[in-house]
Amino acid sequence: MAWRTRIVSMVTTTALAVAGGVLVVPAAAPAAGPANPFAGARGYVDPDWSAAARATAAQGGDPGPALSVVARRSTAVWLDSIAAISGTPGRRGLRAHLDEALAQQHRGHRPVVITLVLYNLPNRSCTRAPSAELDDVAAYRTQFVDPVAAILAEPAYRRLRVAVVVEPDALANALYSHFECARAGEIYQAAIPYALSRLHETPNVYAYLDVTQSNQLGWDDSRQAAVALVRRVADRTPAGVESVDGFAVNVADYDPADEPFLDIAMTRAGVPIRQTRWVDWNSHLEESTFVDAMHAALVAAGFPERVGALLDTSRNGWGGPARPTAVSTSTAVDTFVDQSRIDRRPTRSTWCNQKGAGLGEPPRAAPRTHVHAYAWVKQPGVSDGNEAADVRCDPNGQIPPIGASNRPTNAMAGAPPRGEWFPAAFTELVRNAYPPVR
Repeated sequence: MAWRTRIVSMVTTTALAVAGGVLVVPAAAPAAGPANPFAGARGYVDPDWSAAARATAAQGGDPGPALSVVARRSTAVWLDSIAAISGTPGRRGLRAHLDEALAQQHRGHRPVVITLVLYNLPNRSCTRAPSAELDDVAAYRTQFVDPVAAILAEPAYRRLRVAVVVEPDALANALYSHFECARAGEIYQAAIPYALSRLHETPNVYAYLDVTQSNQLGWDDSRQAAVALVRRVADRTPAGVESVDGFAVNVADYDPADEPFLDIAMTRAGVPIRQTRWVDWNSHLEESTFVDAMHAALVAAGFPERVGALLDTSRNGWGGPARPTAVSTSTAVDTFVDQSRIDRRPTRSTWCNQKGAGLGEPPRAAPRTHVHAYAWVKQPGVSDGNEAADVRCDPNGQIPPIGASNRPTNAMAGAPPRGEWFPAAFTELVRNAYPPVR
């Protein structure tokens, strides 16, 4: 097993100073831990999510037995508000989750890794619902990051392994600072180094910086810009590149880990598939090649070779009757791609409660090179939102133009507000799981 050396600050946060744009800490001491926190560990099962899944399974019908199997699997815990730290009605708080993780570790007689998601950046998801609750970086630091870091640092939890996904969507928003995201770049560079620094203080906490997915950063120039920004952010922390233990991809999205019938180098009748409507000159059709490219770029930028991906497979299975079983025989390049791809969305930019989606690979450690784990970061069955909050969640709506035409949202009807349980979505994800749930 590979190991890492952790530089642990020996001072409190109040002693942190900023000099020349870099957070400066005094004396430090090294601490060692496994490079991959998922290796040899069991994933934490969230009792709140599991109870909702079991309640849906109890209603019977197809695929009832499979629903019960899924309810026993590991998912991440989202800290998406200040209130989520202490707990909200129907959702336990961070300390209660950590206590339960310790109990699961004791019962199972093996290490438990709990995955958390920090998702409360000011101006977060500026192109998606919901809006942020925090107005400035100072509030983010003191009211959100500091309380989380303080709880994680409590001695009682040092026996756990804690993987933290840091701010989904934020990197892409920082890179594409158009009118909806005008402050995103400034906020990202001010807030993310602080979060990484605080997480890095605790030896058993691992930070996975979100780098979105291939449908956003798959183009070579986009990936290069992303890696450059990640390096600048890391350089603003005391530990530098060591403050980033890994990178999270496809969080709450639907990009397949692999497109079994397509290769980005394919042509049809002499026309490269890269120029199709679906691919749009992207360098990647799937997350596996995107992970490899991102890993290579990060290592070339100075990050350690051990840095690995946390790949969200909670909704990227694309099984069910619509899944292709062979490559298309069409000579028309757009038809060839559309008939061959397992990702059945009308376009890769649709993201809200997608019809036809299925569970992907179940959570497991080290499934392939450069991947620390497959994980269900997005909790299956939790709604992305509805048309009252975002037009892209309107089942009768259209997303913005791609090329010369619009595309339907492909959103499921009858969705509850974001974060609420959506039984129909959970059932469809299990029904369309690939590999099928056993």
